[in-house]
Amino acid sequence: MCHYRFFVLFTVLALKSVECMFVYYQNYEFFSTIKLNDYNGYYGNVKILKYSMPNDVLSAIWRLQLVSSESCPSTDVYFYLEHSAYPVISPHNRTFPYYFNGGRLTKTMIKKSIGGSNQNKQDVYLNISSPSAGNWFSAAFTDSQDRKIKPEILKSNCTYFLTSSLNIWQINDTVVLYPNTTTQSREHSDFKIYKFMSTTTGPYLSFNIKLKQSNSSVCTVKSLLKQSAFPDMKNFKNNDDHVICQSNSSKQCSLSTDYPLANSWYYLGITSECNYSVEVALSNNCVESPFFISNKTLSTIMESTFPGLLKQKKDEFCRKLFQPIETFRFIGPTYFSVKYYFNSNHNRSNALLIRNEKKPYFIEFLVDQANNGGTLNFYLVNNLINDPNLYESDFLVNKASLFPSEKNPKNSTHSSKSKTSNLAEIKVMLYACLLFNSMSKYKNCPDGFLLSTQSFTNIFSNFQLNVAYPFMGKWYLAVWKECFNINTNESVTCPTDFVPHALIQISSDQCANDYCGEYGTCYIINSQLNLVSACKCSGGYEGYGCTDGRNAIPARIYLASVLFLTTSNLVFLLPICLAIYRKWYIESLIYFYNMFFSTFYHACDQEFYSFCIFNYDGLQLADFISSYSSFIITVLAMSSFERQWKVFTFFVGLLACISIGLYDRFSYSTFVVFLCIAISFTIFTWIKICISKRKLYPERRQLIRYYLPGFILALTGLLIYSFLQTKSNYWILHSIWHMCMASSIVFFLPKEETQHFGTDLSGENLKVALILDHITTTTATSSSLSDSSETSNSPPTSKSLIHANVTEISLLEA
Repeated sequence: MCHYRFFVLFTVLALKSVECMFVYYQNYEFFSTIKLNDYNGYYGNVKILKYSMPNDVLSAIWRLQLVSSESCPSTDVYFYLEHSAYPVISPHNRTFPYYFNGGRLTKTMIKKSIGGSNQNKQDVYLNISSPSAGNWFSAAFTDSQDRKIKPEILKSNCTYFLTSSLNIWQINDTVVLYPNTTTQSREHSDFKIYKFMSTTTGPYLSFNIKLKQSNSSVCTVKSLLKQSAFPDMKNFKNNDDHVICQSNSSKQCSLSTDYPLANSWYYLGITSECNYSVEVALSNNCVESPFFISNKTLSTIMESTFPGLLKQKKDEFCRKLFQPIETFRFIGPTYFSVKYYFNSNHNRSNALLIRNEKKPYFIEFLVDQANNGGTLNFYLVNNLINDPNLYESDFLVNKASLFPSEKNPKNSTHSSKSKTSNLAEIKVMLYACLLFNSMSKYKNCPDGFLLSTQSFTNIFSNFQLNVAYPFMGKWYLAVWKECFNINTNESVTCPTDFVPHALIQISSDQCANDYCGEYGTCYIINSQLNLVSACKCSGGYEGYGCTDGRNAIPARIYLASVLFLTTSNLVFLLPICLAIYRKWYIESLIYFYNMFFSTFYHACDQEFYSFCIFNYDGLQLADFISSYSSFIITVLAMSSFERQWKVFTFFVGLLACISIGLYDRFSYSTFVVFLCIAISFTIFTWIKICISKRKLYPERRQLIRYYLPGFILALTGLLIYSFLQTKSNYWILHSIWHMCMASSIVFFLPKEETQHFGTDLSGENLKVALILDHITTTTATSSSLSDSSETSNSPPTSKSLIHANVTEISLLEA
C-alpha cells in the first residue's frame, strides 16, 4: 500500500516541478462503484467503462479502489485500458480465428490479487503519460480459479467491487503554429510544446527548427513530433519522429511527416541543454505540378495572361493526387452491420486499378458507435488484366512525376517496356496496409495489419483480414503494388501493359463475421450503456470466435454425459413401482413427475445433442419443483399422521415447492428451511408415539434395515452434490446424485399406513376399542388364573363376559 502512495506523491511532485514551465489545471472524473463478475471465458461478464479525455493532456492517472467482502478466497482482478476502442482481451492466451488480427490485443493492463491472504481493500494507480484525446474504454473483471459448482447455501457470499476515478493534468499554454509562418520563441532552456492544426491532406508536413546560438558554447536541441497527443520526452529515443540537432552543425534541423491528415492536431515538443532561440516554419504545400514548363519566359507569359491559373491547377492536382478515396456506408438492420462503398462508384463494385508503382491508393472510411462493438472485415480479390480501359474508374489518375527520379515519364515507360517484355520473369505483388488515424506509416505497417498476395493473369487471388472491436475514428486502407524478379527476387519496374485489378469489400458484422462457429452463439451485450457483441462458447471451446479447442470435450465424452444425465433418472422406476405396490399413489405420481421432467430437462440442458419438448425455462422450473416435492412428500410419508392429514400436508408441501420455484428456484436456503420443518413434523409424530407406547418407534429393526441405508444413500448424494461437483465431472457425479436420491426413497418409503397419531377414538370406534381391549385383558387374566379356578363352580363364558362388558359400556354412556 505504501508504494502506491509513494507513486502518487512522486507523480504530484513531478507535476509540481513543471509548474514553472506550464500553466495547467486539474480535471477529475469519478465513476460509481460497480460489482465485478468472474470472466469465465465470456466477454459478456466483463464490465466496460468509458472515460473522456480532452486535448492537451500532459498526464492521466486512473485510481482503482478494489474491495472484497469478508472471508473471500483469493482472486485476480484484471483492468484493461484502450484508447478509442473496446479492449480486446485474452487473459488465458486463447487463439483467434484464422483471419483475425492478433496484434489487436490490448497491452495496457493491470492485474491485482485481492481476498484470501491479500488485503480486502486495495488502491491501484495507473499512469498514462501524454494520452491521446478522445474516449478511453476499460474492461474490468475477476478471474477465479475455483471452478467448483456449489449450491447457494454452501457458497461463500463473496462479492468484489471496483470504484474508478480519473485525474488529468491539462496544459493550456501551448503555442499554436500557423502554416507558412515563423514563430519566434524566447530564449529558454525549458521544455516547450507547440501544436498545429492540419486543415488539408497533402504530401507532407514539415517543421524546420533554426537555432540561434546566444554564446560560443555548443547548443543541443531535442525535438519530437507526435499526432493527436503530447510528445513523450521520457521515451524520446523510442519514437521514430525525433531529431537531435547541434548548433554548430550545418545540417538542417527539421521534422516532417508524410500524408498529414486533415482536421488533426500535430504536437511538437522541444527541449534543450542551453539557452536558444528557435524558429518553427510550417510548410503544407504540394510542390509537384501536373505538367512541366521548362521555359521561364513561357511560364511568365502564362502567369501574366492567366493570373493564378498555374497555382490553381497545381492545387487541384495535389488535392486529387493525395486526397484519399472517400466512402459512404450502408447501415444494416442488425447491430454493427455496416457496408462501405466508394462514393463515385454507383454500381457498388468497389473496383480499383493499381497503376501507381510503390505509391499507395488510400481508401478512407469511418468507424463509430454504429459498428465499434463488432468485427471489421476486409476482403480483397485481384488479378492482372491487360486492357485497363475496360475497368476505367474515377479514382484512376495518370501517373505524375512525383519524385525527381521520375521527371521524364516517357523514359520511365520505355524503361518499363524494356525490362518487362517477359511477364513470366516478373512477380507482381499487391500489398494492403490497414491504418488507423494515419496515412504516413504504411511502409512500416503495424504487426498484423499488412496483407500481401501475388497477382496472376486469369487467376483470382484473394486475402482477408478481420479486426475485433475496431478503433473509433478514421481508418485508411493503403493499397499499392511492387514488382520483383522471380529468379533473383530483386525489385524491378512493373509492366505497364498488365495492371492489377482489385475488388475491395469493407464491412462490419456482429461477433466473428456474424458467426461464432459450430460451438458458440453470438450475443449483444449492454455493459454500462456500452453495446458490444461477443460469442458465448460451448463444449469447452474458447476464444473470440470459439475456435480454441484445447479444452474441448470430445464428442464421445459429450454423448456419454448426455446419456448418463438422462438415463440415470430411470432409477426412479424403483420407487414408483414400490409406491404403487404399497398403495402410495400420490407419492408414485410425484416420483414419476420428477423422473419425467428431470430426464427431459437434462436432455434440453445440453450444448450439443439437445432435445427440448418445450422451452428451457419451463423444463427447468418443472424439474426444480418436482425435485423439491419428492423430498417433502417422502419425509411426510414417513410420519404417523392419519391419511387425511397426510394428504393435506402433501398438498401444502407441494404448493410451497411451487412457490419456492416461482420465487427463486435457486434459493436452496429457503428449500432447506422448509425441508427441516417437514422433518420436524415427522420426528414429532415419532416422539409422541414413543411416549404413548413407552417404546422405540420406529422399531430398531426398521431403523437398521431400512432407514439407516436410506440415510447413508441420501447423505452420500448430498455430499456429492454439495462439495465434489466440478465442471469437468458434473455429468458423472450428478448422475450418481440422481441414483442415490432415487435409491434412498426405496428404503424410506413405509410398508403400510401407520395411524398411531391423530386417530379418532370417540363414538363407535371407542366402544369397539374398549370391548376388544377388555376381552383381551379378561382372557389373559382368566388364563393366568386357570389353576386357582378349579375349586370354583364354573368359569365365566365368553357370552357372559361380552354381556358384562356391554352392560359396563351402557353404564358409561348413562
